[in-house]
Amino acid sequence: MGLNDNASNDAPGANNKHEQILFTGVIEVNQQKCYASVTMHLSEKFSVPDDIALLYDFVNSLDLRRYVEGGQVHVPDDELDSAAKLQAWLRNRGAIAKKATLSAQDLGRALALRDALRSFLQLAPAERAADAAIAAQINAAAAHFPMTLAMGKAGAITLQSGSLTGGLSRVLAEFYQLSVTDRLDRMKMCASDECSWIFYDRSKPGNRRWCSSTLCGNREKIRVYRNRQKQGYTGD
Repeated sequence: MGLNDNASNDAPGANNKHEQILFTGVIEVNQQKCYASVTMHLSEKFSVPDDIALLYDFVNSLDLRRYVEGGQVHVPDDELDSAAKLQAWLRNRGAIAKKATLSAQDLGRALALRDALRSFLQLAPAERAADAAIAAQINAAAAHFPMTLAMGKAGAITLQSGSLTGGLSRVLAEFYQLSVTDRLDRMKMCASDECSWIFYDRSKPGNRRWCSSTLCGNREKIRVYRNRQKQGYTGD
């Protein structure tokens, strides 16, 4: 994808799921057919930088889109509406131990973190630093996902989490990475009230308002134009 606004389209189409199935194979197991699939995460589909891919997928696990596109109505969806789904989501991304079992409390903490991050990203970049309430919300949610530094025998330094939901500590590490590399302002929520998708702004000036100018942007411009026509606005 290019750096111009139209080429950098983060908006999933009407028929896309959270993860696209790329290949489906059939395997014979105990004389029964088992279907295996390879999936593509949204962060891969939209070429989001690898160092923030988990963060991108996490904040967009809540899909609030409700506009009509191609005659189809988007129905809001939540990939993490149960502890079992959170567990599967983390496992699918290699972010949880295979035998780990998450509780309702783990789910509540995960959703609180997601809500805090989305509330922050909903703010215009210029307003984020001054919002003490959002800062407190993020601090409270992040407190449940601490990380420690570990040095290996060969001198390799890694960050580790001792909690079952350690993958969400990685989400916070990626959020921090955006900040220290001066890219946090490029992570935004689409300005369309019918969308609320979190997108990574790859445009050169970094001033995009919508996840897609050709979709959400055009819908908003048409809506504004029609409202002006109804009010008798002539532009004089």
